[in-house]
Amino acid sequence: MRYKIELAYNGTRYAGWQIQPNAPTVQEVIDKALSTLCNQPIETMGCGRTDTGVHAKYFVAHFDGPETLPTDLAHRLNRMVSEDIRILSANPCDPTFHARFDATLREYEYHIRAQKDPFAPKTFWWNAQELHVDAMNHCANMLVGEHNFSAFLKGEAPNNNPLCTVFLARWSKTTESLVFTIQANRFLRNMVRAIVGTLIEVGQGKMSSNEFKSILDHGSRSDAGASAPAEGLFLTKVVYP
Repeated sequence: MRYKIELAYNGTRYAGWQIQPNAPTVQEVIDKALSTLCNQPIETMGCGRTDTGVHAKYFVAHFDGPETLPTDLAHRLNRMVSEDIRILSANPCDPTFHARFDATLREYEYHIRAQKDPFAPKTFWWNAQELHVDAMNHCANMLVGEHNFSAFLKGEAPNNNPLCTVFLARWSKTTESLVFTIQANRFLRNMVRAIVGTLIEVGQGKMSSNEFKSILDHGSRSDAGASAPAEGLFLTKVVYP
């Protein structure tokens, strides 16, 4: 029987979602709890990978387990996992459902605040610099469409494919934060943080819109800006057909 799990987590003390040797990960915690409840080894498949320190307001995984499991599976899991992980739902699903490959859209948000918040540390980038948001949005709009994102990639592109289709990219202001929202069919490793770091240089007046366009069109990683800190990044949406 295949099951779909929806969850959220604060990634501050984890080395991302994916299980790694000698480092705590969210997948490790979930798999351990499920293996106990199912009385057999369970390995989940996530909708993607998040970097060390990155958070998820919404994350999806699937696993294959026993034919019958408690109807209050989500509640039982929440009692077993740490307080920085919340299971939103856990239910049987179509046996062909795949949390990673079936996703058609993913959305990330990056949060920047000008003031420190002792009650929500490590959930935003504390950056008090004045930023030209209109210039940042002008360049963010250039990201929409299919592009080669090699300039914003750390390491090698999966299957040597650096092409991603961006559906939305924009900056907006809330009462507390400056938020960058980006939606795409897929994301490369470190892509969002590299984009944010580069757009910050635009907002600081260190990079022109023409320079940003040149980096997007045929630049390399060394041409783009430094990656923004992981703590401000959230996976916020995953869409399936």
